[in-house]
Amino acid sequence: LTSATLVGWDYRKRNQTDYISYGVDAPSFTPYNAFDMATFKIQRDYKEEFVTYGYLVNQRFDYGNYGGISVGFRSDYSSAFGRGSKPFTFPRGDAYINLSSFGFYEKSKIRNVVTGVKFRGAYGEAGIQPNAYDRFPTLVTATIGAQSGFREPTTNNNPDLQVEVAKELELGTDISFKAGKSNWFSNLGLSFTYWKRTSENIIDQIDVAPSLGLGQQLTNSMTLASNGIQASLNVAMFNSKNITWNLTSNFAKQKSIVESVNGNAEIIKTSAAGSSTYIIKAGEKIGQLYGFLFLNSVTATAPNGAYYIPVANHGLYEVASNGYVVDKVTKQPYATASKFAMGDPNPKFNMSFINDVTFKKYLTFGVQLDWIYKSYLYNQTKQWMYRDGIHKDYDNPITIAGQTEAWTAFYRGAYAVRQANGTKSYFYEDASFLRLRNISVGFDFANFFHLKAISKCQIVFSGRNLLTKTKYTGMDPEVSSGASNSAWDRGVDHNTIPNLKTYQVGLNIGF
Repeated sequence: LTSATLVGWDYRKRNQTDYISYGVDAPSFTPYNAFDMATFKIQRDYKEEFVTYGYLVNQRFDYGNYGGISVGFRSDYSSAFGRGSKPFTFPRGDAYINLSSFGFYEKSKIRNVVTGVKFRGAYGEAGIQPNAYDRFPTLVTATIGAQSGFREPTTNNNPDLQVEVAKELELGTDISFKAGKSNWFSNLGLSFTYWKRTSENIIDQIDVAPSLGLGQQLTNSMTLASNGIQASLNVAMFNSKNITWNLTSNFAKQKSIVESVNGNAEIIKTSAAGSSTYIIKAGEKIGQLYGFLFLNSVTATAPNGAYYIPVANHGLYEVASNGYVVDKVTKQPYATASKFAMGDPNPKFNMSFINDVTFKKYLTFGVQLDWIYKSYLYNQTKQWMYRDGIHKDYDNPITIAGQTEAWTAFYRGAYAVRQANGTKSYFYEDASFLRLRNISVGFDFANFFHLKAISKCQIVFSGRNLLTKTKYTGMDPEVSSGASNSAWDRGVDHNTIPNLKTYQVGLNIGF
């Protein structure tokens, strides 16, 4: 029996001084114009001290190689303004059992095929404190002596903000197999994990009563939920005296939704990448774009069963040779009058295949392929090129009402119909791809020529992102122009720099 106890403590202090200045996108309040109630003066140089500290306690027990368990917690405190700055405590725990270590398993016949079985699980919580000024109190007019009528700007901050809390449960297993006695597939290892996560008290701005004069206010506005699976298969493909070939295959799939929003409100967002519109509401997938739909059938119906195009007007439209419904006279595409969800930008799954081959210890070869299936990307770059009439599509002929021409009216209409620069399904593209992520070849001269005093002299040639197979019409199906680390701003390509093809030469020397 092995016991391990961990106790930790950390302290972080930040001092910030704000001087009278001007800055683009500065905070909505003015901390350097603070009124000092003690001296009845306006403090021009405002100093803010922000302190966070916390401690961690964890206890682990392991019994041989049979299994183990650990439990613990972390408690954090913030000195930020407001009644929500009380300490928060986050529990955690994990456990595992190694079934193949028990005597009954050692004696069973299945041991000859399934050489190892391990089950594991974990649960943990973590928190993110509001920013230092997010709880800054809203100040109003002060009538004090000579400073009568002094007023601080009203802010949309909230002294009652609570910590964002993430809770995650993870369950998994690791299984190893002895597949055969030949050189092929001698060993296999399978790992599988199911995880479920909720993020509560997410801080965001929501609409408030007009009488408050704020428009929007920061609040703990919503709960997000996600779950998914991860799997990994490791295979000794071939193993002989001179050649070793190992393959690793990884698989991942996940789903993320907005579980609830305070007051069942709808929060409208605009991508940091441009004009693409998101609507965050309960039950919807995170990152789902809303826009005008381009129809592929004159008789298409809305979710309520009504025709998008009134029956009396069906004769005015037809499906052009490119598959979109167009006006026979104006040659412009038809777009719905209302905006609808266009779909989940996140892939249905993603996989990677990593191969490593070694020949006589001096020649190595590696290749990695990545496969992203059914991800979607809004091609705003293309949309804005349609606006300026500079996209190559303007040269592509379309057959409408029996006439085949490169109809400028269609391409300009794809940008301008219903709303100029509005989010439209026409530019929402399948961004699935298969990519040659890495490839490398290495040659070790020390092992080949048996150099004295040098144990390794390896030269490696490698390339990255050399080949991509995709139907996406933009420069790169793997980009996103949205805000960094955003939970919802994803799936928009707005003149984003693509992943670069790179070539490298490396030299490894050992003595």
